[in-house]
Amino acid sequence: MSMIDWRKARSNFLLDDSIIYLNNASHGPLPVPARRVYDLYLDSWQKTAHNHDAESFKIIEAVRGKLAGIVGVDFQRIGLSTTTSYGLNIIAAGYRWSSGDNIIVSDNEFPANVYPWVRLKSRGVDIRFAKNNQGFIDEEAIISLADNKTRVINTSWVQFNNGYRADLEKLGRFCADNRIIFCVDGIQGLGAMPVDLESLKVDLFTCGCQKWMLGPCGTGFYYLSERAESMIDPPFSGWLSVDWQVDFSDLMKYDLTPRKGPAKFELGTYPYQDIRALNASVDLLLSFGLPEIWDRVRRLTEQLIDILDSDKRFHLVSSRDESRRSGIVAFKNQDPMKLYRYLTDEGYILSFREGGIRVSPHFYNSEEEINLLISALDHFQG
Repeated sequence: MSMIDWRKARSNFLLDDSIIYLNNASHGPLPVPARRVYDLYLDSWQKTAHNHDAESFKIIEAVRGKLAGIVGVDFQRIGLSTTTSYGLNIIAAGYRWSSGDNIIVSDNEFPANVYPWVRLKSRGVDIRFAKNNQGFIDEEAIISLADNKTRVINTSWVQFNNGYRADLEKLGRFCADNRIIFCVDGIQGLGAMPVDLESLKVDLFTCGCQKWMLGPCGTGFYYLSERAESMIDPPFSGWLSVDWQVDFSDLMKYDLTPRKGPAKFELGTYPYQDIRALNASVDLLLSFGLPEIWDRVRRLTEQLIDILDSDKRFHLVSSRDESRRSGIVAFKNQDPMKLYRYLTDEGYILSFREGGIRVSPHFYNSEEEINLLISALDHFQG
């Protein structure tokens, strides 16, 4: 049984009693500690001598280190960003492409995993779409499309619409053996499940932090391997892409050394207040523990899956395979939009994605809330 105290976890969120929030795959609620950070920062910024720069940069590096620890890499391999797409665009814009090169993605990916590559068509780069297997990412289909011109394989860790978890180990091993850059969109997994990127041979792992990581919109990060970094040229640069040693007393320097690792792709100025809030959210997740959080999320989703599997009125869209599960449970009935509207009217905050209802509980949700959702499904007349 999960060791997480549900009531202690829930005390960190200001959720209205009139709703049951099960929509972390869309946006996670901002925890109380993160909300408080904004007032503290604004007071420091607007009511003091504006001498918070040193502390802000200290927090930026602290966040970098904590994120590195969460994904199992060295902190110098982490860059801070604003979106999942930011990391993908580093590869798309920085790789030394040649006409005839190709990129492979699944044919049922979230648009963020497709559009960064689409503009490369004008440079003669081919985008190959691997056919899905009954709605799920098919690793074998992806591998079968690869040849000596394949430069990138890009996949979601967890599919946004059905919660299917890709086999990163298989794809990572194949990419490493064939000198292919392996890019992973981690936004629908990180914060709900633990991961060790180095063991999986991932080259780029990019993640917005507004969902399961419980951070503000506009916060995110990316991991970039040394191998991948050696294959790209810096696609863009800004005044914080170089090493100032946090000394801004002489800004008329135009020959400073670029920062080490992926931080060289960071641009200025940082959203200091948002990064401070993210820092508080990360601290909250770490205080409960990622393995423990995943154990709780897994048990809550199992509770719902068992009912959906046994009720002929519903079709489970998500995989039942334990190794393929995540924090997302998706299902349909004969009229899923009618059911979605009914549940919304009853106070359940969910998502409607690709013709199905998507439920995504987090560690602060309770067994009672899942039971109430199951009861609502029982009472639905449709």
